[in-house]
Amino acid sequence: MIRFSALVSLFFVVSAHAACTVCTSFEPGTNWGTVLNNNIREASGIAASARNPGVLWTHNDGPRSRIYALSTNGTTLATYNFTPLVDDFEDIAVGGGFIWIGDIGGSQSLTGTRSQIRILRVSEPPVSLDWAANPVTADLGQIEVFTLAYPDGSYDAETVWFDAVSNSVYIVTKDPTTARIYKANFAASALDFVASARFPLASGGDISSDGSQIVLRREDSAVLWSRCEGESVSDAFTREPAAVPVMGLPTELNGEGFGFLPDGTGYVTISEGQNPVIYYFQSTCPAPPRFSVPLADQTGVLGGVARFNAAVGGYPAPTFEWRFKGQLLPDETNSVLILSNLAPGNAGLYELTASNEKGTATSSATLAVIPKPDLRITEAMSAPSSTVGVSTADWWELTSFESQPVSLSGWRLNDNGGALADPFVIPPGVTIGPHESLIFVEGLSAAQFRAWWGTPDSVRIVTYAGNGLGLGANGDGLRLWNNFTTDPADTVASVNFGFATVGFSFNYDPVTGQFGALSQLGVNGVFRAAAASDIGSPGRIIAPPTSPLLQVAREDTSIRIAFNASFGRRYSLEVKDDAGWSPTGDTYVATNNVRASFLKSITPNPRFFRVAVD
Repeated sequence: MIRFSALVSLFFVVSAHAACTVCTSFEPGTNWGTVLNNNIREASGIAASARNPGVLWTHNDGPRSRIYALSTNGTTLATYNFTPLVDDFEDIAVGGGFIWIGDIGGSQSLTGTRSQIRILRVSEPPVSLDWAANPVTADLGQIEVFTLAYPDGSYDAETVWFDAVSNSVYIVTKDPTTARIYKANFAASALDFVASARFPLASGGDISSDGSQIVLRREDSAVLWSRCEGESVSDAFTREPAAVPVMGLPTELNGEGFGFLPDGTGYVTISEGQNPVIYYFQSTCPAPPRFSVPLADQTGVLGGVARFNAAVGGYPAPTFEWRFKGQLLPDETNSVLILSNLAPGNAGLYELTASNEKGTATSSATLAVIPKPDLRITEAMSAPSSTVGVSTADWWELTSFESQPVSLSGWRLNDNGGALADPFVIPPGVTIGPHESLIFVEGLSAAQFRAWWGTPDSVRIVTYAGNGLGLGANGDGLRLWNNFTTDPADTVASVNFGFATVGFSFNYDPVTGQFGALSQLGVNGVFRAAAASDIGSPGRIIAPPTSPLLQVAREDTSIRIAFNASFGRRYSLEVKDDAGWSPTGDTYVATNNVRASFLKSITPNPRFFRVAVD
């Protein structure tokens, strides 16, 4: 392989602070893949995900409140929109569990500069490589916005760095002769001047995950400052940088994006223009394997899928071996292990060993295999009535058919329009008991729901909210995932339902086990809401009705037939005559677990009564 000596020579650094060797040797760029998303036309920044191995973040230049998750081959995985408007989105960085969005450019101002910039911070969301077949569009979530002022003038800037060593964000200006570096002081809403570098027209760059490599680039060149252990960012700028390769013109028409990979294996670049290419520059400094993303413990369900993956650096490229309970797994020779159709025998300790001529490294994790709990969605109301003075909203019911409690902490739910990318996450501490029904209501408090339906305090209410989580009256569905699956199809419970009738819920038939018919008053415990015309059966325990034990007592010229009534059940009094059992017309629908009764006049002829329940 031909290498340019100016680009691949090792650069040994000795400073007053420490002696160290930092790698500045990289191969020429390799085409990793083309971005075919037509919405990405002015890719301005690129950053490797710290949370999701194999995922890259990018965005367009300018006033666009949107970022994209890509696989390393350029395939779009997700589009995330966010609410705060940006003036000139120029660069993106990842670190500390967050994505850092740089609204720092001056192209929207008359002078091309600005005295204040904005940094947007948001928790990095989970992204699955499986979304390549069906890319997700979602809301990015709650975003913090920081406005920071330059201490000494107005500038244009196109570079955001995150330094994991100091847990700090830096802004680099794009000046005709000199790049000025500022540290974000969020507490003071200010930018603190750190250093300057003789590098004109800086349009992008990054700091490596270990903090040892600091890069600035422009359209046709890039340089790297080496930073020794214990040094600050400003210390690194006291020495001369080394040139590192970028594609340059005419290959990258306006190359601005630059991002180190978290495993230390190299970096990627991207350029503006339609169908930009992601180029990868492999580090060629000999190094033993290192796990930048180690294996993590997994929990899978019987018959499901489990995926172990890790990010491993090192040069030459490491080879891999997998072991299960100490035994070598043949034919498993990469850093990803996928186990399908899980059985109890798959549970145990898994080890991944990475090796090259410089050394070895091992990471291990445990797989637990559990049965999928029998939880069912047993009711949904997508078109509640609109009643003056009564707060109503979409709601649905989850019922456990298990004999043991099931923790729902961290489980996720969404309607048919959403997916795992933007679900509502059930808060910690929520557990569903054996044969219990929980009510999930959109936006209403438990008190508001009880006032609407008259449900007792024993029925627990969980309030949820989120962008696009409303149930569609023209047909929709519900999806419930546990807290560890990465496959949108791997639901614990799901239903679909059609066009709604206002005021009627879709219900579950405990005899047939089918969901989707409209509720009928008096059938399967359906009752009318306490403060509106809606009918449904929220909160009742789904179980076949049992005949109540009757107690008969005389009261003057009548008899009272008493029994214990269960919430949501409909009780009908029947009398036996020559033709058999027939209804008397006396009915009772229990709105609570109460003692109920029917009162009948005494007649000369003996009669037999019974109480039917549904």
